[in-house]
Amino acid sequence: MHLIVGATGEVGRRVVRALLQAGEPVRAVSRDPARLGDAARRGAETVVGDLRRSDWQEAALAGVERVVIASHGLVPPSRSNTAKAVDGVGARRLIDAAAKAGVRQVLFISLAGAEREATAFARIKRTTERHLEASGVPWTVLRPTVFAENHALLLMGEPLRAGKPVQFFGSGAVKINWISASDVADDVVWSLQDTSALGSVRELRGRDHLSRLDVLALLERELGVSAKRHHLPLGAMTLMRMLTRPFHPGLATLLDMALDEERRGGDPPDEHERATWVGPTRVEHVVQHWVAAVQPLGAS
Repeated sequence: MHLIVGATGEVGRRVVRALLQAGEPVRAVSRDPARLGDAARRGAETVVGDLRRSDWQEAALAGVERVVIASHGLVPPSRSNTAKAVDGVGARRLIDAAAKAGVRQVLFISLAGAEREATAFARIKRTTERHLEASGVPWTVLRPTVFAENHALLLMGEPLRAGKPVQFFGSGAVKINWISASDVADDVVWSLQDTSALGSVRELRGRDHLSRLDVLALLERELGVSAKRHHLPLGAMTLMRMLTRPFHPGLATLLDMALDEERRGGDPPDEHERATWVGPTRVEHVVQHWVAAVQPLGAS
């Protein structure tokens, strides 16, 4: 039995679908029962569970051999669904419960650059990596770069098609590596099936080295509309991060990451060459698939 925590997110739902198609038993966990319908219809057992609580974990882990922790508290930013609560305390508590239950593998989705610990999010992820490595449970860590589905479609595509301004933290001009959630899900499934993945940190990269402005241009072209752009300069970002940290830690964490991205000048052009695995999906194809699936607001 595979326990997929975060089963309705961009990676989790794809992992659930792939495992079920392969005939593997799946127990899908999400905090939102309304979003578990698709997994249930496909044949998964479903559990309502939130990493910010632990009262569901013992029952959910019964008979489970492999656990995938795909939940995160980053996008969209929230006052309560924070990285500290979900990727940190919550994930580590689940790892402890999995160790007690005798599971054969815990796979944790971290992020590229976690080893640098340059941001609050990276430090939280790296602390959980270390906790997993010391837990006694056979483990696998995946470190993907920026998800196109979240950072392109959710943060830019949705506002664009709704006629709202697209917010940039900083210039949006530094080039970063982008990966598709579908490619990350493919590597999750491979890592669950191949014992060579045990005890390893897998650096996952995509083929595209693009700025956020480059990706917005792709979205504008495919949707046939022009964006209203709002840029928050570095000084304002630094001040806002300080002011929002006490009452909106989710937004402060996102600002922290944006500041790091701008200050280090994005990712090296050869970032993908140092990867354990490079996903084949291009950002352009993610955008085209999304545009084909949604009707622009206001269209007849």
